[in-house]
Amino acid sequence: MPGLWEGHTHLAGVHTRDIPESERVQHISRLLSDYLAAGITSVVDLGGSLDVALEIRDYRRTATDPAATLFFAGRLFTGVKGWPVLDDTERAAIAFQVDDPGLAHQQALALADQVDFIKCVYDGEPGAPDKLSFDALRAIVAAGHEKGKKVLVHVHRRRDVEEAVAAGADGIEHAFLPQDAGSTQEAVDIAALLAESNTYYCPTLVTWEQIGRNGDASYLDELAKDGILTAADIPRIAGSAWYGRPFRRHPAQESRVRLDYAMRTLGLMHEAGVKIAAGSDIAILMPSAPIALFRELQLLAKAGLPLRAVLAAGTRHVAEKIGQGAHAGTIRPGAVADALLLSADPRTDLAHLISPAHRVWTLRGGRML
Repeated sequence: MPGLWEGHTHLAGVHTRDIPESERVQHISRLLSDYLAAGITSVVDLGGSLDVALEIRDYRRTATDPAATLFFAGRLFTGVKGWPVLDDTERAAIAFQVDDPGLAHQQALALADQVDFIKCVYDGEPGAPDKLSFDALRAIVAAGHEKGKKVLVHVHRRRDVEEAVAAGADGIEHAFLPQDAGSTQEAVDIAALLAESNTYYCPTLVTWEQIGRNGDASYLDELAKDGILTAADIPRIAGSAWYGRPFRRHPAQESRVRLDYAMRTLGLMHEAGVKIAAGSDIAILMPSAPIALFRELQLLAKAGLPLRAVLAAGTRHVAEKIGQGAHAGTIRPGAVADALLLSADPRTDLAHLISPAHRVWTLRGGRML
């Protein structure tokens, strides 16, 4: 099968927050090697320091150890003091905080020459300064498309999804928060919109699961039962600084609503023709960053996606959503030779993909590992 793709992470974020700046590039390079060791041949970084991302790319050009390929957005676009900057001055460098569509268009044109795709955060109250204006979002999307780059948009509510699609977004990041969690009608409407516009949907289920159930001991037991954690992992994670800690901007109760609604409605979205992509975003309660993607795949299956659709979500749909689908994410003549050889069929049991016992070898760029 094709090599796996991590469709949404932040290597210079949570995964490296405690790493000295002088060691960050080498640390992220080792993370990319860890991904590859788990059968994940490509990693998509949805926003962070552009300088660090460019340094990693340069570093990997001459590195001799095998690692996953990195695709990145670099600096993202948000409103003035919008998420994820807020009042954190240390985060200001990872985002363009814009309130002028013309300036946003110019900045996006310049950025597009340095990155693989563009990321926008479209989250907040309409008209508030911390939320991108619709005109600014539309200008950024137009600039990205002028340069041949895809534009992915982080959303919060249904209205954000609708406006992002109207602006021309290529992908929607995160399961949205429904107005009425008791009705599936919003999901039906959004599914029709995404399918008709051919917009990719990356729900990041494991994000909402971790935030919503952080501090719940039964959650760690469930992860162990599902093969995500070992017995030795549980006390280590329960004793970590992240355990039981609120996640800024994303209340636990709201995160549980987003997770529960997505778990109930992703099946109907798939049936409506929505192209779903797999991405984990964070790994605060996972034993490692690569394992977070495996949990995301498990959750997609638990949500009712057929296993073939789960595999597509973890391979070609990610490649396609960032504009790499013409030559990556599948096994066919002329495509990048990234593949996994497994000893059992993952189309019959996802454990055949997740368990390292079934991984015979990984092919990365035509090189057998």
